[in-house]
This record gives sequence, structure tokens and C-alpha cells, in this order.
Amino acid sequence: MIKKPGPFLASLLILLSACTPPGGKPEKPTPAPSGETAPLDFTIQNLVNPGEPLSLASYKGQVVLLDFWATWCPPCRFELPALNRLYGELKPKGFVVVGLTVDNGPAEQVAQAVGKFGLSYPVGLAGRDVQQAYGGIRAVPTKFLLDRNGNVVKQYQGVVPEDQLRADVEAVLAL
Repeated sequence: MIKKPGPFLASLLILLSACTPPGGKPEKPTPAPSGETAPLDFTIQNLVNPGEPLSLASYKGQVVLLDFWATWCPPCRFELPALNRLYGELKPKGFVVVGLTVDNGPAEQVAQAVGKFGLSYPVGLAGRDVQQAYGGIRAVPTKFLLDRNGNVVKQYQGVVPEDQLRADVEAVLAL
């Protein structure tokens, strides 16, 4: 008799996986290696404060966690409370989370979906150009940890345990 996985195992498999954004994989994905300077010149539509553009350059001098995610992705949604906590606790030390949703559709519709999560950090709509600037986002969640000089020091794909993410961020803040 074949036994079906229990609800815990099924949930764990979902959480440890990643989602593929609509549109499939880029033709030639090239992940941004650690140590390279992140593109500091992108300015995208801010979904939390629509009147203000979201620019990565405005966070220069801070430790930044870029989180490419989607509102329809279960592993991404699972991770949002941890990212919100980290941002709230470490913001005074010079840390910021920048959410970059890869959702398709009108910005107003995506902003409405993002609003349901109660995120306290900035979230923008990442178009193909921003995704390609980071090597082509093949799966979400994908995160990049940037030091105060804008250098990529860590890259993560999939769900990252909160304690690991906290330790990595605190290590970069201490530099």
C-alpha cells in the first residue's frame, strides 16, 4: 500500500521549493556572483507609496536585502512575516528590505495584492529589465544581500530560514 505524505511533509515540500515566474526562464541566465556591485541606478514603481518612485540608489550606505518574490507564490508568502520582522528589528542599524515583485498585470492590481500582506518595507514592481540586471530571475523567492557599498555579498534562491538570514544580515551590518 502506498502511503500519502502527511500534511506536514507536504507543507514542508512547498516551503522549501521555489516558484517559476510567468514567462518561463530567461534564454541565458547568468546569476549575479557575490562581490559584484549591484546596479544602483534602477528606479521602479513603488507599490506601497505610489507617489514616490522606488530607487535602489536611495539606500546607498545601508545594508540591503533585495527580495524578488510574487504574490501568488506560496514559499514567497510564507517568508514575508520573517522579512517584515527583520526589517523592523534591524532598520535602526542601517538595514532595509526592498521587495521586488515579479507579478504581471496592472500596477494598481498588483499593489492591491501586495497591500494584503501588511509589509512595512518598500515594495516595487520589478520589470524584466530589473530581473535581467540580477542575472535573470529564474525562480522566486530569490534574494540578494548587498553591503553598504552596494556589493552583492550573498545570493539565495528559495526559502531561507529566518535565523540564517538574520545571522548573515547582522554579519554584514557589523562590517
